[in-house]
Amino acid sequence: MQTALLFAAVLIGALAVFAGAVAFRLWRRFQGRHLRRGAFEAHRALIEPHLKTRYPPGPGPFPAVLLFHGCGGVRRIMHAYADAAAKAGVAAIIVDSHTPRGIDYEAALAQVCTGRRLWARERAADLHAALAVARDDPRIDETRLALAGWSHGGWTILDAFALQASGEAPDGLDEPPPDGFRGLKAVFLVYPYVSGPALARRRDFTPPAPIEAVLVEEDAMASDADAAEVFARLKKQGAAVSWSTLGGVTHGFDEPDHHPESKLLYDAEATARTRADFVDMLQRRLHPAPV
Repeated sequence: MQTALLFAAVLIGALAVFAGAVAFRLWRRFQGRHLRRGAFEAHRALIEPHLKTRYPPGPGPFPAVLLFHGCGGVRRIMHAYADAAAKAGVAAIIVDSHTPRGIDYEAALAQVCTGRRLWARERAADLHAALAVARDDPRIDETRLALAGWSHGGWTILDAFALQASGEAPDGLDEPPPDGFRGLKAVFLVYPYVSGPALARRRDFTPPAPIEAVLVEEDAMASDADAAEVFARLKKQGAAVSWSTLGGVTHGFDEPDHHPESKLLYDAEATARTRADFVDMLQRRLHPAPV
């Protein structure tokens, strides 16, 4: 009897220690204290070699849109949207957040898509690094910039806005980026993740540019109800936010190369519609060039 009680006490103590350790790690992550912080220029040097830019024909300078992939990393979907932007006269910068960190596709699915690694408040540093690169590019008009994000990429954009509004640096940076969102004119989000640890659910902020979004009805991976709730709150506070919701499709409907074991389905019709909305947004928000 005493042995059983002792064993139970030891087991309970071990579970309490384990639970405490997990809670402490989560607290550090929620506070952005799980990473060593460093200089913005060092982070830019990490990200810059992994940016891919599509330019329209001609010398420029062109307006530009920065594309932020979902949790699986850069896939065919990003190149398709980049090509559509370039054909519309807008330079497109694909921001690869995984390769600089040594995350391949399988690791992304196992770690990033499950929330074990690379939360949006950390990836927000990539967003600012890419903006800085765009502003320094002589073929890009730094006064006409847009951001576009899919799923985890949408989470990244909204977290970056929330952090900037409160004067906080993205995780991994020792201070807020110097230029903020200067030159930003538009934001396009597709099935953005706005649940769980997303800062947009818990903080008030004013988006620095109009937001247009496409949600998926009853999205099993990125709650459309949570996103609509956040957008409605921002709109009530005076922000320029609009969104539509697609029925009969899944999360990632515009990605043609899902993992073979994925239950997500590609939908060509919904993809064409969303890509047309994306191009329309770019043409309305970034054209013509300012006088």
